[in-house]
Amino acid sequence: MKTPNFKTWLALFELSTVGTEDVNSSQIEALYSKAKQSVRLVRDYDAATGQKLLTNISTIASLAQGNAYGLFVSNDNAKAIGADVLNKIKMIYPSDPSLNQKLQKLPKSTILKYLPNIDANKIIPSDVIRVDVQGHLRKYGDSPAAIIEIASTIVHEATHVKQYEEEGHTEDGPGTAVEKAEASFKSWVRANWEQLSAKYGFQGPYPF
Repeated sequence: MKTPNFKTWLALFELSTVGTEDVNSSQIEALYSKAKQSVRLVRDYDAATGQKLLTNISTIASLAQGNAYGLFVSNDNAKAIGADVLNKIKMIYPSDPSLNQKLQKLPKSTILKYLPNIDANKIIPSDVIRVDVQGHLRKYGDSPAAIIEIASTIVHEATHVKQYEEEGHTEDGPGTAVEKAEASFKSWVRANWEQLSAKYGFQGPYPF
């Protein structure tokens, strides 16, 4: 397929959700309509804290029942790469026919490490995270707790993405960035429970 010129790429970029707080969450909303509130809750958190966790995310997909409530796999990654930047990279590696596919999966930090002179602003992550909505519903039912837990999982997985793209690696477990991110998010929800309850129609005290 012919590579679009930069003007065409820019037009497509401006019409997409790439690099914005908007995400495609239709899969999880199809399973639980109030998952839309979970996404909005994360967006409110981003606006309040300036973290922009959702800007690297294009899609929040459903996750089948398993051993985790959420999943981030780098093989699902994609990137919007400016045509002029992509052409410069192809000039450096002219004999690799699968170069574009490889670039999609690499962390942004890795690309910039080996190609420091390209425009970093034209490499925009557009990654996928997965959430086991049904697992949360089985545990919490249709409740504010479920909405908060789905949102917390989104924060967890989005932090994986942010760390992977910026540092080239990410980890799970006690004391890691993802666990701290979840704790910070829940602390913010607790501290702002009265206002959030009024906005989202939550009933009762903070559930955790």
